[in-house]
Amino acid sequence: MLTVQQAVFTVESLIGKVQQQKQLIHQLVQENEHLRHENKQLRKENEQLKYRVQELEARTKKNSSNSHLPPSSDRFHTHSSRKPSGNKPGGQEGHQGTTLRQVEHPHHRIVHRVHTCQGCGASLREVKPFKVDIRQVFDVPPVAIEVTQHEREVKSCPHCRCVQQAEFPSHVTNHVQYGPRLTALVVYLHHIQLIPYKRLSDTIEALYQHSISTGTLANMVKRGRESLESNMDIIEDALLESNILHVDETSLHINGKLAWVHVACTSKYTYLAPHVSRGKKATDDIGILPRYEGTMMHDGFGTYPKYTQATHALCHAHHLRELKGFIEQGHTWASRMTTFLLAAKQAVEAHHGALSEKEARRWERVYDRILERAQHRLETKTPLPKKALAFVRRLQKRKEEALRFLREVHVPFDNNQAERDLRMVKVKENISGTFREETFAQSFCITRSIVSTLMKHEKNVWDSLCLLLTGETLDRVLSTT
Repeated sequence: MLTVQQAVFTVESLIGKVQQQKQLIHQLVQENEHLRHENKQLRKENEQLKYRVQELEARTKKNSSNSHLPPSSDRFHTHSSRKPSGNKPGGQEGHQGTTLRQVEHPHHRIVHRVHTCQGCGASLREVKPFKVDIRQVFDVPPVAIEVTQHEREVKSCPHCRCVQQAEFPSHVTNHVQYGPRLTALVVYLHHIQLIPYKRLSDTIEALYQHSISTGTLANMVKRGRESLESNMDIIEDALLESNILHVDETSLHINGKLAWVHVACTSKYTYLAPHVSRGKKATDDIGILPRYEGTMMHDGFGTYPKYTQATHALCHAHHLRELKGFIEQGHTWASRMTTFLLAAKQAVEAHHGALSEKEARRWERVYDRILERAQHRLETKTPLPKKALAFVRRLQKRKEEALRFLREVHVPFDNNQAERDLRMVKVKENISGTFREETFAQSFCITRSIVSTLMKHEKNVWDSLCLLLTGETLDRVLSTT
């Protein structure tokens, strides 16, 4: 049997071990809580990093087909958003062709005569042909620069001795100069066909056997700009009177520095203007948007809504590209919104440009429902997909502008008109890289504005430029048949 002293020692020993175990358990519990907290924190960081990786991957996959980025920023080939039509290549049924056909009255006739019989050697000079085969060749005549001498008479009146002199044409200002047709050719080839001065000089020498220095060509383009510039007021007035105005902007470089070209246009008129700023200062300085009171179609850039005297409409071509990017990231609501927008476009076209109020309200309810469900789904995600949620909230906030095309015939579905009119600015920059001076950029924009307007009115660009460079006004050129 244990003595009392041994029993007491045993109990104390057990109590000590229990205390040690208790401390150990407490320590393990604390470590467990710490590890749980650390694990939770790591899970959260892991989710954030996964989202960040997805975001960065999505950013590298952005291009002009799935975002607001312009085609000029594409690093690789992008697939068109157009769906295959199923048609065979070439002209489609009902297409009006431009087949080369013989004309009734050719400029020249060359008769190839038969003089001798190849069989017996008899002369056939007096024998009339019983048949004439006709073949016509379309070609360019030999070209050469012609010199026209203008002679002004100076007379003295025999009665009062007053000296009188005739007037030279308004475009004949120097003793020796280049004429409006050659100036029109230089302006057209440089600004419209985008041929640099050196190659243009080589081209003229090769075609016309006449040497013109690059400096002279630059001066000819400058004089062309001076003759065309006054016609920009005519375009500006026409734009201010239109019920729809497409606006956009794109970047370019002037003397190596970033600048912007702004466009305001309709289906009939184009106004391009360069400026060092992209925002409201630029559009205020250009002067069209502050005075415009119709419907302004744009991509939602923050400058345009500040012109509150106008109503606004949003470009759905931009929305479809952004939605494509969200679809590639796995957002199912983006597919439904894409289907909705394309179906609404088809419905408007089927109703000749505008829906009835009842139909428009039905489409609005579908629009609201898609965005509400998208918002609810996005707000429950962790981490929060900020860009997708911002896009949804923007469409909700600007619903009236987004769906204006449903009710108003003059409001189109997209802003492609402005993008088409800006496209050649990027082509010019890709060829030349930069404008050396702001005046060159202004000259380019003025000429492109005039030529684009002529083409929209289906006018012959060459003949019209020649008329404008001899002092004719744009409104008179456009009004001629």
